[in-house]
Amino acid sequence: MATPASQAVTNRRRDQRSWHRGLDRDAVVGEALRLLDEEGRDALTMRRLGDALHVEAASLYAHVAGKDDLIDAVLDRVLDGIELPAPDRDPRTAIVEGFSAYRRALLAHPTIVLLMTERARFTRAQARLATRSIALFEQAGLSTRRAVDVHVTLVAFVLGFILQEVSRPAAPGPALLNDDAVLRRAVAALVQSTPAERFETGLAVILDGALGSR
Repeated sequence: MATPASQAVTNRRRDQRSWHRGLDRDAVVGEALRLLDEEGRDALTMRRLGDALHVEAASLYAHVAGKDDLIDAVLDRVLDGIELPAPDRDPRTAIVEGFSAYRRALLAHPTIVLLMTERARFTRAQARLATRSIALFEQAGLSTRRAVDVHVTLVAFVLGFILQEVSRPAAPGPALLNDDAVLRRAVAALVQSTPAERFETGLAVILDGALGSR
């Protein structure tokens, strides 16, 4: 006859087996993203992910090929949420809308920015966004070579800008401000705008150089 304690263990194991049977790639990727958002990139190990999903780490390999495949899938999960600009939009307007949506998506998942800057390969979603951006620049009259150059510049600006937003802000100390009049004026000018406004200004500076000012 089973004791209450042994029955509880049996029930827990049955629940875990049922959860394992219902586990799929989507659930694995979703839990990985949650870990990254809540605990940071160091928390994302296969063992930690298995614990969070109540399965052995080895079981995860039925759904992802490995850590690289898992991270690719997490990046795609975030980037697939970016809606591409409508095809009937003015190219410059569409580019601004697209990169603004890109920024919002990454700000919602700051650790993803760090993962993107550390990786030397494109995911499917990254390729989708890059293709749309380059096509818009071509539509605006740029050659493919020029479109690629401007796209690469914009991506570097956007990722660098977001890295500053999600990192600990660096502010000059009082001694530096007291000794440097230019720095004092710069800081006073900086605080007059929001990060979103500064982001839009940066986009405009690059696009003015590439497409001409409005």
